[in-house]
Amino acid sequence: MNFDSTHIVIRERGFAEVMDLALKVVRAHLGPLVLCGLAGVAPWAAANGLLLNGMVSDLDIWDETPGFLTLMTLVIAVQTPLATAPITLYMGQVTFQQQTDPRRIVSDYWRSLPQLLMHTVFRAAMAVTIIGLVLPYGFWPFTQELILLERNPMFAGRAKRMTTRRRSRNLHRSASGDLFGHWLAALSAGSLLVMALVGGVHTAASQLGGYQVTHTQLITVLTPACTWAVVCFFTVVRFLAYLDLRIRREGWEVELTMRSEAAKLARGMA
Repeated sequence: MNFDSTHIVIRERGFAEVMDLALKVVRAHLGPLVLCGLAGVAPWAAANGLLLNGMVSDLDIWDETPGFLTLMTLVIAVQTPLATAPITLYMGQVTFQQQTDPRRIVSDYWRSLPQLLMHTVFRAAMAVTIIGLVLPYGFWPFTQELILLERNPMFAGRAKRMTTRRRSRNLHRSASGDLFGHWLAALSAGSLLVMALVGGVHTAASQLGGYQVTHTQLITVLTPACTWAVVCFFTVVRFLAYLDLRIRREGWEVELTMRSEAAKLARGMA
């Protein structure tokens, strides 16, 4: 790990700056992020297509659409930790390393899978309530990053180690108000972005490609695809916001500077 040569400058940023930085990161790493996104999202998107198949038809499109979109949103919210984990692991590598290792991404994903599954089950249990939508994003939004990148154990054991739950509570403590505001901003921006993507792709397909998208395809295919694309983008936003929170709460930039100097001294004494 190269502490003094990060691809992303480690400093405090406002949420608007985080959003702007996310756009630059996606542009710089578009290919790998698309591959990671497809690897994580494609199986779940296919499963959702089978699960929700037949819910919408052209005959009753306007009556059936609200129920479909509500269920689709809940399902995607529950699946997000598992589906976007490859993107988070890639971002964790590319921030501090000159080269990424796909095998390590797979290995880290596999080792983190038990806690990710527990996190997903918790979200699924809460998804039928309003708090299920608010809690994961509004108050503990970085649990996924803690599971994948810090890899604290699920249980303290005899050694009384720092568990993921306690680490999450310590990191998010006293920041709930700001995080909830960021969640509302992200939710609003994400909703507008989904609508813009759906409208843009529909217009491009019909006006430029000459393909007439049916109402059923618009709702059951195009809208979920655009929603997953926006979810992947906001996974990058969430990772950068996680870095920003660690900098603000824990002085992470000072820690990295100290580690860098220690590494230089160790190399000089070797």
